[in-house]
Amino acid sequence: MGFSSSAAVVILFLGVLVAIGMVFPVMETAYERQSAAMEQRDDRALEVRNTAIQVEGLYDSGTETLTVNVTNTGSTTLSVEHVDLLVDGRLVTDWNESDRAVEGDSARTLVQPGELLELTIDRDTEPNRLKVITGNGVAETVTEGI
Repeated sequence: MGFSSSAAVVILFLGVLVAIGMVFPVMETAYERQSAAMEQRDDRALEVRNTAIQVEGLYDSGTETLTVNVTNTGSTTLSVEHVDLLVDGRLVTDWNESDRAVEGDSARTLVQPGELLELTIDRDTEPNRLKVITGNGVAETVTEGI
């Protein structure tokens, strides 16, 4: 084995070290991002499992108003802004601050576990179906007793 063989081995060895030095940080960053994404997915799944609501609807034909009572029966806090209401398949979008109240207070924006969110809308006919959807996708549908 001469000098040229030794030099070639050293050059190849240095090339392998440089390649590993370039690949390792990329692989480490990719692994950290994957781990963070999996952790966020697990947190969202836990939040969904801990979210539960109970929905009751009451239509008053005299005042032509529909009152929907949403009770937070789970252990997560719900945001009023992220609660959607579908009445007979149509999304209700014309909300006023006075149309939504948590435990009677229209200024509150969070529904703690065990608390009641009251939604009131004007409606000229009695609905057949109500659906309330929380911010994390948990939904409850009422078709009877409105």
